[in-house]
Amino acid sequence: MKAGMLLGANQIEVRDVELPALLDQEVTLQPVRAGVCGSDVSFYAGHRQPPYFPFIIGHEVVARVAAVAPGVTKVAVGQRVVVEPNYTCGTCRFCRSGRGNICPNKKSTGVSVPGVFADYASVPAEFVWPVPDAISDADAATIEPLAVSLHAVLQSGARAGDTVAVVGCGVVGLLLIHVAVAKGVRVLAHDRFPEKLEMAARLGAKVVETDDVAGLWKAEDVSTAFECAGVAATTELAIASAPRGSTVILLGLGTSPASFVPLRLVREGIRIEPSLIYDHPGDFMEAIRLVADKTLTPAAIVTDEFPFESIARALDVASTGKSGKVHVLFG
Repeated sequence: MKAGMLLGANQIEVRDVELPALLDQEVTLQPVRAGVCGSDVSFYAGHRQPPYFPFIIGHEVVARVAAVAPGVTKVAVGQRVVVEPNYTCGTCRFCRSGRGNICPNKKSTGVSVPGVFADYASVPAEFVWPVPDAISDADAATIEPLAVSLHAVLQSGARAGDTVAVVGCGVVGLLLIHVAVAKGVRVLAHDRFPEKLEMAARLGAKVVETDDVAGLWKAEDVSTAFECAGVAATTELAIASAPRGSTVILLGLGTSPASFVPLRLVREGIRIEPSLIYDHPGDFMEAIRLVADKTLTPAAIVTDEFPFESIARALDVASTGKSGKVHVLFG
């Protein structure tokens, strides 16, 4: 089969490799369309290292089932499915208490085990979900990042009529806006790229261009600020600007230290909470339901599509930070 093999920083080639083994309780998938995630970009740029080289990245996918291991009944050969690519152990204390998103034994397709930028990929059947015919391939391939954003909005408790702020209008930020607006929540959008703000506005957000972020958020009675950029400056901005009694939810995966003043947080009752991926299996099932009934159309943020043979070009475009969701098309 053909696979996009990551060889090193900014080096990926489509090569002939062996078909993946089909292990117990697994299914083999034939990808139809896959999204390029920020983690894929980080690996490609050399900011993160895969477990080994060459390595197959990619995890946001809609696919057809090509084979099933004996005893697997959840899906059938030929069925169209999406993958929930973070495989929790189900037995540790975090999994047992409903916090599988921070499972220390978690394995992830395209991160710790081979990914989906290939003609075929094998994954655990438990984490594969049938896709209703009402969902397009473009929407289906965007369900995984949608589940990330959905989880954060549900965690916030934001309700119709509330006002929230989104700092960083990358894919997760844009999809978070899409989810929040669909729930009747008013959204203030912040980003340094005009292209991203234009997409945020099309999704129903109010674009913010002011240096007095704290004053605006107080005046607008912002109840939750979602930090989605993952850099120290935006994390500090969100925490410093959060109004009294509000919550700052961190989705961005920043690696640099960010500072804040504990006294203000304590006196004004400001909470800081993390939001990592999603809960298994509820968030993924809910995301599929909301897309199937047309409440959400995550493909609205797809801006670029490339054939599988042009995987390097797809990663280059996604690396600019100016695009929306980039998709790779198979077949």
